[in-house]
Amino acid sequence: MKLRFSGVIAIVLLVAFSLPVAGNIDTARAASVCNAAQFVADVTIPDGTYINPGATFVKMWRLKNVGTCTWDTSYALVFDSGAQMGTTSAMPFPKYVSPGQSVDLPVTLTAPTTGGLYRGYWKLKSSSGQIFGIGASYTGAFWVEIRVSTPAQGIVSYDFVAEMCSGQWIYDGGPIPCPKNSNKLQFGHVEKLNNPVLENGQAAGAPGLLTIPQQKYNGLIRGMFQLDEIFRGDRFQATVGCQYGATNCYVTYMLEYEKGGAFVTLWKFREQYDGRIAPVDIDLSRLADLKNIRLVLTVLASGPAIPDQPLWIAPRVVRSIDPQSSTPTPIPPTSTVPTNTPVPTAGAGCDRAQFVSDVTVPDGTTFSPNASFSKTWRLKNVGTCTWTSAYGVVFASGDRMGGVDTLIPQAVVPGQTVDVGVNLASPSLAGSYRGYWHLKNASGALFGIGTTYDKAFWVDIVVSGSSSGGTTAFDFVNSLCTATWSSGAGVLPCPGTDGDTRGFVLNITSPRLENGVTDTRPGLLTFPQNASTGYIQGAYPNFAVQSGDRFKATLNCEYGASDCFVIYRLDYRIGGGPVQTLGTFGERYDGLYYAADVDLTVLAGQNVNFILTLLANGSAVGDRALWVAPRIVRSAFIGGSSLSVPEPTTVPVTETAASAPTETATPIDTAIPTPTVSGASATEPSQ
Repeated sequence: MKLRFSGVIAIVLLVAFSLPVAGNIDTARAASVCNAAQFVADVTIPDGTYINPGATFVKMWRLKNVGTCTWDTSYALVFDSGAQMGTTSAMPFPKYVSPGQSVDLPVTLTAPTTGGLYRGYWKLKSSSGQIFGIGASYTGAFWVEIRVSTPAQGIVSYDFVAEMCSGQWIYDGGPIPCPKNSNKLQFGHVEKLNNPVLENGQAAGAPGLLTIPQQKYNGLIRGMFQLDEIFRGDRFQATVGCQYGATNCYVTYMLEYEKGGAFVTLWKFREQYDGRIAPVDIDLSRLADLKNIRLVLTVLASGPAIPDQPLWIAPRVVRSIDPQSSTPTPIPPTSTVPTNTPVPTAGAGCDRAQFVSDVTVPDGTTFSPNASFSKTWRLKNVGTCTWTSAYGVVFASGDRMGGVDTLIPQAVVPGQTVDVGVNLASPSLAGSYRGYWHLKNASGALFGIGTTYDKAFWVDIVVSGSSSGGTTAFDFVNSLCTATWSSGAGVLPCPGTDGDTRGFVLNITSPRLENGVTDTRPGLLTFPQNASTGYIQGAYPNFAVQSGDRFKATLNCEYGASDCFVIYRLDYRIGGGPVQTLGTFGERYDGLYYAADVDLTVLAGQNVNFILTLLANGSAVGDRALWVAPRIVRSAFIGGSSLSVPEPTTVPVTETAASAPTETATPIDTAIPTPTVSGASATEPSQ
């Protein structure tokens, strides 16, 4: 929810944004008012969020007490007018809120069953029955606004099994015949299996491809498929795993695309025979504007290829179709921020977990770069529902490290424990890395551990040394003051001065993350102009981008900046052209962080001015935002193929499905103005 104005008022506000603002005007005006509130943020469900008909969701606002009276638990959130979206008319406050403090107020709602735009207005009620709210007179309502539409339907736009021999199959020395030639099996082969048995002993229930790599050490097989077109929103989906009985199978799966003889990796996953299978769900939107490309299914043997029998079950491209318009559903091209995902509900339902132990890889384990490892947690079912084999472990936030969402290996009745794990690969650069994971039940609801059973558990490693698999081609911290830094107040000094209301940027040698951990890598502390929706940005000198280059950084608020609620953007400009956006990341102070990883291949061959942009999501007070180790990583190329390990950006949490139980990658309003460019709960989850 954001206050909206039009006409002359909007013009006045735009002029005001160019001036330094103290940020405490509302508080001063409310100094003599007992009950007064200030809107801080939409914690969940930003305006215009799409919700399925009849779906239950939780709307949460963050409000600040700017009056003189303490809000006790007899105060309530009350429905005022508009669309009520359910039967709830009042919700008591969850805690005492003293003047100057903020509180998150949730209400559980139900989307209407017919399509349309719905808005419901809410206010606050004191213990004496006084109705109050926000705005200049503290009587205004805040709201929830959703769009209800018929859920998109998925169709298979390309079936790799049906088109098996339409693809060109090769090994690193030439073509592989399709269908297979029994006299040339040593070069690798592919065959269709109608209902293969997976390594967990179960029949797949769908056809698949058995892709045997060339029979040599680190052998390879590739299948290249020409697709007529790829639309935004198209997704590659499959299930991967070794064939039953192939106990020494150990391979690396990759989904690549080929253009002009160069192979670019979209996804990479290491698999060994461990009784588990892995679902694959990759957003292909980044390929929608590219022409004459081929999607490539690749398998690499990890060592001897003789025992390898890797399967791709039902590999396909799925297209979302709006049944009302029968046209592909568009996805905003520049946003990598999730839009609508289930959020773990504290203590809700019958699904509850308790952390027992780290079976493998205790916190702080050191790995060399690009090392494969398996992380296993032992969890106990302390709820009342049995966890079936349809339950899974899903990525939440932080550093993905190549991990893929996976199903739990067995049914777990209440009171039992189970070992659940994921296969991971350490990043290619030295540093500290942590990835957060949740559990998901059969209906898609997320849950976890802790006293409210909604906290994530994690894997925490240290990478030492360096790797030829990836080197830093550009370091934004070392080049800090080669950039031109500016805000709505004009060009800023570099480095800046802490507390400068115009905005400032500082080099932080050992930044402390919002989860309390000190990162050994240097970073940038950025603070936007101290105004509503203030911003700061740094425009860096030209950089020559190569295919496979990736922008990487850890994004989060500085430790202790509990009011921090910001929007990060990676922008760029070529020559004198317009400023364009590559990635948008919302972040609030929630004890977690976001690992940004943006493929720059679309800019290969061009000299690019990259621009680091930070915008306040409302008031800028407290917006101390860190860019930890922002850099461009260049992969080592072998035979034209990038063998770095990009962390996939698809999760349950994908570029189009929401990311995280605590929404570290916070959904945001995508209609954010692009500033002009001058010149070239703040506790760590219990584990």
